[in-house]
Amino acid sequence: MHAVMEPMGRIKSRFLRALIEAMEADPTGGALRRLRYALPPHWLRVLSRDIFGLVEADATLDLDSGIELLLAIERVLSGGSGAVMVRASGALAARVLARSPGLVVPGDLVRTLQHLRAPFEQPFLDVQVGFSVHGTAIGFVLETELPGQPSAARWLGWAALGYAQAAAGFSGHVISQFRFETKLAADLARITGRRTNTGLVELPTSRPPAAASDAQTRALRRRTPPTNAAARVDQILSRVPSTSLRSPESEAPAAAGASEPRASQPPQSSSSPGSGTRLAVRETSSPPARKSVR
Repeated sequence: MHAVMEPMGRIKSRFLRALIEAMEADPTGGALRRLRYALPPHWLRVLSRDIFGLVEADATLDLDSGIELLLAIERVLSGGSGAVMVRASGALAARVLARSPGLVVPGDLVRTLQHLRAPFEQPFLDVQVGFSVHGTAIGFVLETELPGQPSAARWLGWAALGYAQAAAGFSGHVISQFRFETKLAADLARITGRRTNTGLVELPTSRPPAAASDAQTRALRRRTPPTNAAARVDQILSRVPSTSLRSPESEAPAAAGASEPRASQPPQSSSSPGSGTRLAVRETSSPPARKSVR
């Protein structure tokens, strides 16, 4: 009797390359230089040969090695805090949302985040990826997992947080008004987003939009229907320029080519914040009473 061998999970090399180039494009900069001098030699060889080398478009890395490489990169760049990986993951998610506006649901963070499921799963092959999100009374809960890969939970938490922040910004919310919390349990990463008390008066979410705004939203959705998100990610990643790790002189053009417009800023609301107050003033104000003359 021959044992049935399950296929080992894989992760796409060009996804890893796009993620590292997003780190290089970060305002802090210098990611590649720091990796060259601080990353262990084994991982430098993997970067040069399997990530930034002349690899095929469908080249992959086994999942264990890919996750270990990402964790090693994060330790070098931010001491393992996850801050760099969160920003890089958010930049990739923002790129998808900016180029596929049909995925964005204005005012609805949960549905926008649900549309990012396919882009989140797309880089993985031969492995089941868990991605579920649901709304709560004060925010949302996002759960991601790679079953049987507990070592990936930390990276999943960082990546999921970046995706959640991008979805919040593009759906029209202010990211600073959320408090995010990450919890890990075995191979599961849970991201909880809760609205904080900012002291601002917000309109009830159940209030129906104006007729004109509703018509504009319907027209926008007709013009930009949701697209095949996984295929869109393939197109975006295929246009990401490669970056050489061989010499410091090659970093400048790589950083310039990898930079993207800051598209993750949330769209401005169409209603003016003080409109309700001005309306109330007009309704309650009245001309002064006339004194009667006898």
